[in-house]
Amino acid sequence: MYNLLGKRVRGRFGLPSGIVTTNSDVAAWMFRHVPQIGFYQGKSTTIEPRAGNREDILAQPTPDSLWNAVGYTNPGLQETVRSFLELREVSPPDVFLMAQIGESTEERFAYAVAEFEAAGDAADGYELNVSCPHAEKGGILIGSDPDTVRSITRAVRRVTSKPILVKLNAGVEALEQVAVAAVEGGADALSAINTIGGPNPELSHQYGGLSGAALFPVTLEAIQRLRRVVSVPIIAMGGIRGAGDIRRLKAVDPSLEFFAIGTALGGLTSEEIRDYFRILEEDLAGGGDRATAMTMNRRLMDYLPFVVQEVEAYGPSIRVIKFRERLPAEVSVGQFVFLKVSNTDSKPFSVAANRDRLELLVRDVGPMTHKACLLRPNEVVRVRGPYGRPFALPTHRPVVLVGAGVGIAPIHHAAQIHPGPKRIFLGARTASELAYRRSFEALGELHVSTDDGTAGFRGRIAELVDEVMSRRPLPDPVFLNCGPELAMAALDGVERKYAPPQDIFHIVERYTSCGIGICGKCSIPSGERTCVDGPVHSALQFTPGQWHRDLTGRKVLYTRQGEAALVGGGEPGP
Repeated sequence: MYNLLGKRVRGRFGLPSGIVTTNSDVAAWMFRHVPQIGFYQGKSTTIEPRAGNREDILAQPTPDSLWNAVGYTNPGLQETVRSFLELREVSPPDVFLMAQIGESTEERFAYAVAEFEAAGDAADGYELNVSCPHAEKGGILIGSDPDTVRSITRAVRRVTSKPILVKLNAGVEALEQVAVAAVEGGADALSAINTIGGPNPELSHQYGGLSGAALFPVTLEAIQRLRRVVSVPIIAMGGIRGAGDIRRLKAVDPSLEFFAIGTALGGLTSEEIRDYFRILEEDLAGGGDRATAMTMNRRLMDYLPFVVQEVEAYGPSIRVIKFRERLPAEVSVGQFVFLKVSNTDSKPFSVAANRDRLELLVRDVGPMTHKACLLRPNEVVRVRGPYGRPFALPTHRPVVLVGAGVGIAPIHHAAQIHPGPKRIFLGARTASELAYRRSFEALGELHVSTDDGTAGFRGRIAELVDEVMSRRPLPDPVFLNCGPELAMAALDGVERKYAPPQDIFHIVERYTSCGIGICGKCSIPSGERTCVDGPVHSALQFTPGQWHRDLTGRKVLYTRQGEAALVGGGEPGP
């Protein structure tokens, strides 16, 4: 056991704010499976919800480092307090829950902490973020001035007796003076360090913060500088990869006891993160450094140029974009890529085909997809990926593939690469939106439904699946579904009549901004992240139609009428 600011905690590790555990679902998974995690640094909250920056929010300058500009994405103070109360209910008693406040004035910092205090034991302490290098308000803009940091800390101290930490940025000229000012204002500890700011044209924001191994030398120096002027505990973070780095930090400051590890976990599945922390603890006890070899040290986010060969229209808003090139890596069922049509417009799309060339299915629903739908032959775009955990359907059993709307895309790819017999169901609003219909006819037994009856069965796709499966059952079938979540919820209910949940699989779509598990946005209710743990999840892991999270990270429930409602009330969306 360890003692963190008066609370006995089970482990000496955590994940920095904004990395992986960016909501209560992912945090709860980590608490259940990673006993080495002893403290939780919550996503930076502001009073009002913020959707943050659009993709790309991450770029990879070196194999072991990242640039990031998330843009304070958060669901707002009210929802953050509620999520902390929810997390408290499922957290081990020996985990320190730390709420991070990312406001811009001393009054707003104090107000946010007072709201947490009014909720009772939602948080064990507070981390004040005065160091974000790309904040439009607050962050390093206020954290570079010692007097401002002192005033903010004092204002927060007046409304709480719980521990206060101040997160620092080594890029400020007066680092030592800022640290002293924070302690004078009432800080019980410091977090060091945040990312170092700089320009990066790959980010939609064009400016971000550097993290990962490239930052570690700065962290090492900053800890040395801080320890000369303050005696309070410091949680060390910034480019730590394993036991070797921790030993180097303790060599310059033997009092260090707690460490947060973030960017090094890029690309790791949840199970791999569990194994990483177990091995890291063993390394520290036994003198090894095996965990470092598990960390991100490969190119995960590089874009390749792709040339548009053909654009095929399905109705007024759906396009199949066919490229001259194919992805160099093999693509398994459900995997996806990021398509970038300009420096500031990037989104993930399921792979619809990659046999001879890459093909993507796009519906025009927003600024980026509108630009994608306007692409013409010979235009050059960029693509990165594929992302997602490899998944293969069994070849010795009958497979039922079900796609609705743009969920047809990964079902088409699955039908192309699966060698066994297939029964295929497609659903669309109208006949003109039935993408790849002719291709599907050559790939397996095809059944079609449309909402308006212009092709095939008139009605919902779940009704068609039930009708065909009851009339012509298959022995021991396996189901794979993709489409709007409420359609998948209906399919899940029907298919459980014909197969156990472990034989029903859903390709889950969530807001996904990175593809490598760092932003944590794409989590499902179980706490797994679809970009590294999915996007194919069995019905044992995932039940469609429960809830998803909007652009701010707020939890949105599905109602029986098919409408979404925010947990705790309010209007959906930012």
